[in-house]
Amino acid sequence: MLRKNIHLVLMPGIDGTGIFFRPLLRALPPDIVPRVITYPDAGTLSLAEHAGFVRELLPSNDVVLVAESFSGLVALMLLHDPPGQVKGVVFSAAFAEPLRRRLIRVATFLPGIPSLVKRLPAALLNHYLFAPRADEMLEGLLHDALPRLSPAALTHRAGLVALGYPFPEERFAIPCLYLQAARDRVVPQKAADWFAEHFVNFEFARFDAPHCLLQTRPRECADRIVRYVDRI
Repeated sequence: MLRKNIHLVLMPGIDGTGIFFRPLLRALPPDIVPRVITYPDAGTLSLAEHAGFVRELLPSNDVVLVAESFSGLVALMLLHDPPGQVKGVVFSAAFAEPLRRRLIRVATFLPGIPSLVKRLPAALLNHYLFAPRADEMLEGLLHDALPRLSPAALTHRAGLVALGYPFPEERFAIPCLYLQAARDRVVPQKAADWFAEHFVNFEFARFDAPHCLLQTRPRECADRIVRYVDRI
């Protein structure tokens, strides 16, 4: 498939802002056309409503989804009734089954943080998201994203994380690439097994990176995504 004929639709993590895609956008070649999704601030959207929101924003030409973390659930829900233009999906540090409750409690606490420095030590966020590759640029993404977070929406999405994907027996024929972070402290390594079992056409790539894989290894991830797109 010619790259100029396909859109890369980037679906954000639990923050919903799309800000964290900046490093990946800089690493993508110019003949890849990206579209960044920003979820609405409404705090009561179900997974199906998140998927419906994305569906309305899809371009009419061929699409490859890139679903980061929380958006893996949204992409799965979208594929439950797949739009015809979606030709493939890339999952980055994604999961289908509920995450550990302790981490969910951390996520629900995040919306109440008016200041990264005052309310939650940067070292803790770095530990879960960026370590051992934290730098000023990555911390700057946090500073840009946190003021834009909707407390109600983030708390509600954490609740969706606690439930997981509601159709656990489903199988998918669409080609799938799963990007795994070897140092992920949020999503367990076994999360990839679910995707390997449920996607008939499954590819896997593992990187020495923390949970924020697309942010800490943007060029390597971009190269792997482009190779995947070229084969579709």
